[in-house]
Amino acid sequence: MPNVYLEPGDLNLPQQLQVLDFLNRATSAQQLNRDIEFPDEPDIGVKLGQRLLDARAALGGQFTGITQVRAVRLIGPDRFTEICVAALGLDPRRWVDLFYGGAPNALQAETGLAVALDVLPQSAWLGQPLTLTVRVADLGGTPRAGVAVTVQAGAGRLCWMFGFQRVEGQAVTVLTGADGSAVLELRRDPSEPLTEAQDAELQATLKWLDAAAPDPFKLEADFRAVAKLYLRERATALRGAMDIYVREYRPATLDGFNNGTWRMRWPVDSVLVQADAVDSGSGGRTLARAVTTVTWKNWVGAWLEFFGDTLREGAKLDARFDQALANPRVTGSAAVAGLLDEAQSFVANQSGRTAEWLGQKTVDAAVRKVVGSDKVDRMDEETRTALLTQLEVASREVSPTSQGSFTLVRRVRIDLGAHITDVGNLNLSQMARAEAILSEVSTKAALVDAKAAEVDRKAALVDSGLTDFNRNTVQINDRLQTLSTGFTTLRSDFNRFQLPAGGGVVVPRSKPAPAPRPRKAGKKGKGAA
Repeated sequence: MPNVYLEPGDLNLPQQLQVLDFLNRATSAQQLNRDIEFPDEPDIGVKLGQRLLDARAALGGQFTGITQVRAVRLIGPDRFTEICVAALGLDPRRWVDLFYGGAPNALQAETGLAVALDVLPQSAWLGQPLTLTVRVADLGGTPRAGVAVTVQAGAGRLCWMFGFQRVEGQAVTVLTGADGSAVLELRRDPSEPLTEAQDAELQATLKWLDAAAPDPFKLEADFRAVAKLYLRERATALRGAMDIYVREYRPATLDGFNNGTWRMRWPVDSVLVQADAVDSGSGGRTLARAVTTVTWKNWVGAWLEFFGDTLREGAKLDARFDQALANPRVTGSAAVAGLLDEAQSFVANQSGRTAEWLGQKTVDAAVRKVVGSDKVDRMDEETRTALLTQLEVASREVSPTSQGSFTLVRRVRIDLGAHITDVGNLNLSQMARAEAILSEVSTKAALVDAKAAEVDRKAALVDSGLTDFNRNTVQINDRLQTLSTGFTTLRSDFNRFQLPAGGGVVVPRSKPAPAPRPRKAGKKGKGAA
């Protein structure tokens, strides 16, 4: 019965005392069997009830501690939880007695009216609308027409058609017809409403499933058939409807830790419904009341588990991973990339969000199997390190349109390496060209050096000739100076020459010459002109 098992430590002191009082007031095993009975559940049984009474007698006639109840033989977590639920009134099916006691019957005796509530279908699948029929009659069974009845639901949405008017809400007031009845619809919709096409496809699909099946295993073949129907290319409306319900319950199903439990039993969604016949002429006084609980079986978790089985069997992802790892030429991060390629190809082939989520869950399980297998130990160090450190994290980012950041980083790394190689090759060609230019420059520099040496040599010769020239110039200057001095002396001496009247040249002497002797007249001298 329970989804969550209770243990003695889960109950506070007042709750423990209430459970103990419930058991200590029991007078027979038949009473315990009756009071702890749940529909569609294995009964606690008269024998187990008697075992509780025998244990109570052995303890002096009453239980004094909650652990004493849990210690009774054959009182396991399931039966202990059922005892606590019954004693504390936690089950919705016991809310009528818990909140109202005998009030409905007392009202009927006082006012002479009786209200009855019928619900169809029961059991129903989550998502199916329920038909509520309210009937009002007198105590003799005669239908009462025109009686106002206020119908309230603890959850969901009620709908009543009054002529062409549609009245909706969590509480609706209806009028009984000529047969003393009124028909309403109760829906328990997900947080995101379905379109008309989605709702129609979902209703048609749920009618295939037998709501009376005692456990999901009885419907495994039907659930697998629904999964194949979901994957059909043109089943867009059905996929949309089922995706909405799966997303609604995803935290407890796809994201849950206890995989496999949803196929074991049906979770039940229960709602309390109350119908009050009211006297509209006296301020709405309640004349009669009917209370019942309605239930929906939650198909989502069980269908997801069988759907996941169908995907895993068809994908054969374990074999594809083994084949990808068997290539001896693929090692290191390339091996991780190969597995991610297989995973992304598998996820991308799924139709619908539910199939995508299940595909990612299937990939995660296959990756964990690879990482935890002994095959990793036989791989080289680089591949083993890559698988253990990168694969599990990288696989969580696989989607139908992306392989995640790992492959992006790896692609960037490959591209960057190619660019580096190109740059290296470019640098090598440029360096070779530079070396050739440098060699040519060196050759020309050597020629320049040789020419410079020759120029230096010639310059040295010029310098030497210039030095000789300068020296000769100095000597010439000295000689010119001497010549100039001599010339000056010559000029000075020349100026001393005196010319006589007859045109003779007088040569100066240092001492005055003696006066010439007189010559005789008529006789020319030897040197006369």
